[in-house]
Amino acid sequence: MTSAPQQSAYGLDVVVERLTVERMGPYLDSAAGDLAAALRLYDWNSAVAGAIHADLGRLEVVFRNAVDRALKDLAAASGWKQPWFAQELLFRERQRDAIDTAVQRASRRRRGSPAHGAVISELGFGFWRFICVPAYLTALWVPALASAFPCHPAQGDPRRIRADVEHRMEGLHLLRNRIAHHEPIFRRNLRRDHAQLLELIGWMCADCQTWVVAVSRTLNTIAERDRRASADS
Repeated sequence: MTSAPQQSAYGLDVVVERLTVERMGPYLDSAAGDLAAALRLYDWNSAVAGAIHADLGRLEVVFRNAVDRALKDLAAASGWKQPWFAQELLFRERQRDAIDTAVQRASRRRRGSPAHGAVISELGFGFWRFICVPAYLTALWVPALASAFPCHPAQGDPRRIRADVEHRMEGLHLLRNRIAHHEPIFRRNLRRDHAQLLELIGWMCADCQTWVVAVSRTLNTIAERDRRASADS
């Protein structure tokens, strides 16, 4: 577990007050009111959140590129003259709004008509999560998106692939939002979260899964807390 600086270097009560008792409440409850232990847990929560956030970033880039490739193929097969994200009738209002925002941002950065890749990079994690909902099964998953997960065991069954992908993306999206707002995640089953993240990447690309396993700090950071708990017991 990440260690806090020596207590003599700062006032624990001052730090906790600055972080607010409300924010520190879950940590104080877990540490039975011990300020030093609560702050160590807070710091470990930040460390593991950072490690998972890096893995989520890797997942997001692999995911969006796999989906983009599949939808490019659909656009080519369908004879569309415009990129897939310009096919307004394909998308519900939430996704259309996200696409419009992405195009505007990419246009401002490029000061003109944006490149395809620039628009894709401006679409956030929420966009990719919400194209996994059942409403897109017929329009996107059956003709295209199921093919973005060639290592999923249910090849030939877009319905099951979509449901499995959505289940994992939904949970990881919620986790990502908690991390983004600096919320406690220490009570979650983070090993399960990490395993589902790896499984999702593996459905798209076995080599990418192996890469994330090799570079991820998540499991080592989780193990730090386990080692500290053993030492303190």
